[in-house]
Amino acid sequence: MCSLTTAYSTLSLNHACALFTLDLPTMALCQFCGKLFKPQGIKSHEVHCGTCQIRERQWLDTTKQYERDLKQAEELRAASFTAAHPTVHASSSSEAGPSQPVYVHNDSDHNFPTLPLMDRKTLLARTHGSLMEILPHKALQEEFGQCAFPAMACDTQPWCPFIEEGDYMFAEIALQAGLSTSHINGLLTLITHINQGKFTHHNVVAPYKGEDFMFPVYTWSLWDWVLDLLSNPLLAPHFTWDAQRLLNYDGSKYKRFYSEQWTGDHWWNIQVCCVGSSHATVKGYPVIVWCRNLPINIQNGECYGGGCIVGWLPIVPESAKEEGKTRYTNYKRIIWHEAFHFILNEVAELSGIGYKYECYDKITQWLFPLILILSADYKELCMMCLIQGSKGKWPCPVCLVPIEVLSQLSKMFLMCTIQQAKEALAIYQEKKSASESILKSLGLRPVANVFWKVENSDPEEVVSLDNLHVMPAGLFGYHLLEELKIILNKLPHQYVAQLEELPVTFPSWQGLVHFTGILHISFSDGNKLQDILRQTFYVTLNILTDDVSCEGYQLLQMLHSYLELDSLIGLSIHTNRTLELIEKEQVTFKNELKEYISCMSSGELAENLKTDWNFPKVHLWQHAIQDIWKKGVACNYSTWPNEKMHGPLKDAYCDHSNRKDVASQVLRVDHHCLVMKLIRTQINAEADCAQEDYDDSGIDPGESEDVLTSFNAHQEFQGFHQKFTCFTNQCLPVYLNCNWNHWKDISFADTFKLWEHCYLKLSLNKIAFTCLVFMFSCSIPNFRTYDFTLIHPYTANISATRKSFDDNFRITCVKACPCTASMFIPIQSIVRGALLYPDPKHRDEYLVVEHVDGDMFRRINKWNQCHLGHE
Repeated sequence: MCSLTTAYSTLSLNHACALFTLDLPTMALCQFCGKLFKPQGIKSHEVHCGTCQIRERQWLDTTKQYERDLKQAEELRAASFTAAHPTVHASSSSEAGPSQPVYVHNDSDHNFPTLPLMDRKTLLARTHGSLMEILPHKALQEEFGQCAFPAMACDTQPWCPFIEEGDYMFAEIALQAGLSTSHINGLLTLITHINQGKFTHHNVVAPYKGEDFMFPVYTWSLWDWVLDLLSNPLLAPHFTWDAQRLLNYDGSKYKRFYSEQWTGDHWWNIQVCCVGSSHATVKGYPVIVWCRNLPINIQNGECYGGGCIVGWLPIVPESAKEEGKTRYTNYKRIIWHEAFHFILNEVAELSGIGYKYECYDKITQWLFPLILILSADYKELCMMCLIQGSKGKWPCPVCLVPIEVLSQLSKMFLMCTIQQAKEALAIYQEKKSASESILKSLGLRPVANVFWKVENSDPEEVVSLDNLHVMPAGLFGYHLLEELKIILNKLPHQYVAQLEELPVTFPSWQGLVHFTGILHISFSDGNKLQDILRQTFYVTLNILTDDVSCEGYQLLQMLHSYLELDSLIGLSIHTNRTLELIEKEQVTFKNELKEYISCMSSGELAENLKTDWNFPKVHLWQHAIQDIWKKGVACNYSTWPNEKMHGPLKDAYCDHSNRKDVASQVLRVDHHCLVMKLIRTQINAEADCAQEDYDDSGIDPGESEDVLTSFNAHQEFQGFHQKFTCFTNQCLPVYLNCNWNHWKDISFADTFKLWEHCYLKLSLNKIAFTCLVFMFSCSIPNFRTYDFTLIHPYTANISATRKSFDDNFRITCVKACPCTASMFIPIQSIVRGALLYPDPKHRDEYLVVEHVDGDMFRRINKWNQCHLGHE
């Protein structure tokens, strides 16, 4: 009845509105529904409204006829029931429950059964065999044929036969998306891998001033990650278990060289398998780990087997009230090391007793994990080694160098030991006052080091020089570059304007980031700072001359020594000879720094420039030689791969988190990426195996047409046919090592077809620098097709005022020959590409940029030695 009342009220309201609006002259009344409409739309509405009303009347007539037929059928059933059961009487409504059937017999009215306490409108009739069941029912709300059934019991698992609701939801999504069986199986396998890699949440509880504070830590089993690598069929062949000492015979004696981490002395002395760890922090604190048994190209690569996040450490909040206090600083160290314990707990236990494991190649290994390398920024090294840092009297985490002599790179000092730290902590725990002088003399903090729990992992031994943070992002980015900006800003305006224009002229080079200016740029990325330095040095050579700025000229001397050290330390292979060169260059840098301080102190910029260079990042690369001896080349412990992993973490934070509970969300996305990386590695491996071999020995030719016609305006192509004919008959037999008696003179027509190769680049020849002008293929009669290049030689003599090898800056300068002196060489004669910077003050002269990579640096040094030997 409530529904009917509401409907009536609505109709009354609508009717009142219709009466109220009849007097409006601009509205028309619909003859079917009685509503008002604009005259423009009344006809279309009446057509639609009339059709709807006809359909409604037809539906009502059909419904009434159905009701009459049903009523007649029920009367017949009731008459049959009465004849078969004449003694059955109606039961009391109080005895029949709401869900119990009521059997009735009515002698007076065979049209519809009558019950004393029920309304007919609340009953429905249905038959069960030979009985008729009368059940209570609510108002039908004008919906015919709807029946009310007894209430069902609560089902706690409505998604049966699926085990979990999530299984049902997955099946529903798969069905709606039309996924095939292979797609469904692939998704289920992926989900299984993801679930197996969940990070575990821990809490570090530490008291401070009588109150307990809780910090969250997220970890993934470090040992499970190691075993996953060992069981991977793609990585198994690359594992190295034993230390190696590699020797090279140079014709007179054997020379040892260093490359991978297992070629260093530290692994040799321990002679066990190892795990390396490194971490860094932005606003999150991820812990990234590498397996040092794998080759460096796998470790530092982006495929599965490289760095992996295994933990997320808490960040103790900054407090303006407590910051700078010794107690609060020590408190943050305690939190860090207790949190790191959750990561190393299992590894620490196995480092002493070992772990027997059958690897993928069915060879059983007895594994003893350890920390071989700790690589991080200086602040993180202080946290790891628990030293007092740059403000302490002994700021080096490796040796006991006083803060007053950090810039003295030629002096050696006593090394820090784990025994000293343990003894000092034991005294502190027994009596704090007695240990203060001891801790200060060692530069230590009174905290137990978590790395002591892992065998053969003394932090003083495993801490390594990170070239990226110490040099480009440290010494240069925060000190040398700032000094250079101060000096340049003090120059007259014409020099500053010239400096802003020159960086644009620096040639492009693969992997080298180019900049449009120097004075107004600011980066914290060590890789970009390194590119800035490589370009800045050559750009400013013609500006910061000795007569323009004495301080600037001396700073360039120091920058070049810095570049030499950076290139030497970054070599991919080291020998005793290269280590001697590093030691020699460190002395050179120390002398240049001393000369710069002396020049600056007596100059006009003494108040603006830095006078105290005794800070840790000047001193730390003194341990570069020791690190190479122990752990191989510098790329083994560089944080460059670590820095590359920060980008995806930031993207995960921005794109996949709600800015709350960031660690768990970011780590989940990172693990998803790890699973996809593993799957992609397997897919690529299968694709590589299935790929058919193909010949890639040559360069794809372009169109077969006479391409020389498009180069008529270039002077290098003058006399092309005559030059090439002469080259073919006089020089080519020498290149091909052919017998002159079998060589016949070859002539070419004035027009003959060449196939142009589609790129140009600079190249370094064994004898000279050249510029590639035109690369082509040519078929030699009675022989075969050869690849040649037309080159522009850079072998002209340098003027007497400028030597080809500049003694002041130890740089290489070359000069281009006239364009008409072009010549031909076989493409096989090319050694590698070279980056040449055009000297803005000397026409056709170029400065050789030797610091683009280690191979170029090594070749230029060898080339210079030969060049000087001929002078």
